[in-house]
Amino acid sequence: MTRLCAALPALVVALSACTTSPTDPFALNALPDPQRFCLEAQRVVTRTTVPTRVQVHESFETFVKSKATLETMAASTREAFIQLHQYNWHDEAGNITGYSCKMKAADHIQLAFGADSAGPDGYCHDMNESVYALIRRQTPHSNFANVVFDPSERTDSEAQRNMIGPVWLFPFTLTSVDADNNLHIATKGFTVAFDDPRFQRFPPSWRGTHYCHLIAPAHLQRILNGSAETGAIIGRKATRLRLPETVTN
Repeated sequence: MTRLCAALPALVVALSACTTSPTDPFALNALPDPQRFCLEAQRVVTRTTVPTRVQVHESFETFVKSKATLETMAASTREAFIQLHQYNWHDEAGNITGYSCKMKAADHIQLAFGADSAGPDGYCHDMNESVYALIRRQTPHSNFANVVFDPSERTDSEAQRNMIGPVWLFPFTLTSVDADNNLHIATKGFTVAFDDPRFQRFPPSWRGTHYCHLIAPAHLQRILNGSAETGAIIGRKATRLRLPETVTN
């Protein structure tokens, strides 16, 4: 379902429409540090408090090859955590426009850490909405009539049924403005349930995934105050399809 939040001078209207309850332990309380963005996205989108770590990739190629994993007892630290992967997209001036996050789905987290450790899975645009609500506190005025959060990974959509990792990486337009001066913020989510029968030949790191492309808070703030243009494109076509050895052998 498309989500829309009014960009009106009455700040309380936007906050009541776009934020979670203040008592929600999974609410976003501050704009994330750019190098920790996917850590907060994992918590918000899959509603988990399991400890997380993130590797921020400078190389797109290494990000493509990476997989989010569950470390139930890491040999080096004897600690359990979720290992995430993050790639930052930049404009020509070097500003971050968006983030790509390889995260774990709630069902796989529950299998590893217990039924109360995560879930239910939300949507990628839940993170975008949370970011927008915090920005509105700092930037109550906007150049747009409304902000619209376009659907991402609805499981009943044809795009989601046909989604695979390389397709998730394809370029797409992050923001646009329609004829009524509504700002549209797009996401592209990719989810694979751990027990999905189509992927049972794949190793655990290839299943139970929840991937998101998300707008950078600073970029959204610049768009709202008119110091940045809409139309940034994030994503890149991967050079080739990579399959695990359990499938190729």
